Amino acid sequence: AAGVLSWDGDAYWFEDDGALTADPDAAAGAQIGVFGIEPWRSSRDKFNVWITDVEPETPVQWVNREDPPFDLPDLAVVTLAHHAVAEDPNLISVAGLEVHFVGPDPPERPLVGTPFANAMVVVPGTYPAVGLRAVPHELGHALFNLADEYVGEMLGFDGRENLSSWPSCAQDQAEADEWWGDLDGAVDPMVEIWAAEMDEAGFPIGEPADLEFFVEVSNVDGGCYDVGGSVRATVDSLMNDDLPILGAVNRRWAEQILNLWEGAPR
Repeated sequence: AAGVLSWDGDAYWFEDDGALTADPDAAAGAQIGVFGIEPWRSSRDKFNVWITDVEPETPVQWVNREDPPFDLPDLAVVTLAHHAVAEDPNLISVAGLEVHFVGPDPPERPLVGTPFANAMVVVPGTYPAVGLRAVPHELGHALFNLADEYVGEMLGFDGRENLSSWPSCAQDQAEADEWWGDLDGAVDPMVEIWAAEMDEAGFPIGEPADLEFFVEVSNVDGGCYDVGGSVRATVDSLMNDDLPILGAVNRRWAEQILNLWEGAPR
């Protein structure tokens, strides 16, 4: 877990079997942790991180705030469920539903209580690196109430009538224009940081210009639920295929939330 939550934001390495390694000569690949991804990267002074071996009775116990044993303000607990799928093959990474922040009105910090949800990330015993990629994704849900952007594509239309999920899943083109029309064509500059970090780690992913198509703000038909006429903001993102880029639309909302807090010098 240390690589996923490293303050320096550097890409961390994994071996052929997906186990993490600090030895670049043993590495088969690399990926970026939470604090290597914007806007966490620029907001490290607003976070504290504790890694503990205190365990819930079941992997999902703390997802919906069933009194985890940590008395801390503005807390989001992430449970890493390692090897848990051996006992429950249906277990999936998931975030709770208690996030305070909803749009499109500007976010406001609550006067009392914790505004964030908890999350559980399934880390398989075989190839754990692929599970750890989900930590930033689930924190996108738990901290910023960002929507999954792959539900329809992966599972087909799930029956929900409301196709709107602020800020990146619009029910129609008119709503998309209202929500992110001013960002049309914008590319989250995190794409350049990602490319540079992967180059530094020894596993280049190509030129940023070749990747911009996936994260350029546009109007992707089918939205987030594979329903024609609904629209989502980018082809891919952190909330889609765990690409370490939020995209300009999601990032703007996340930054508005983080701006409600003052940082502390490290």
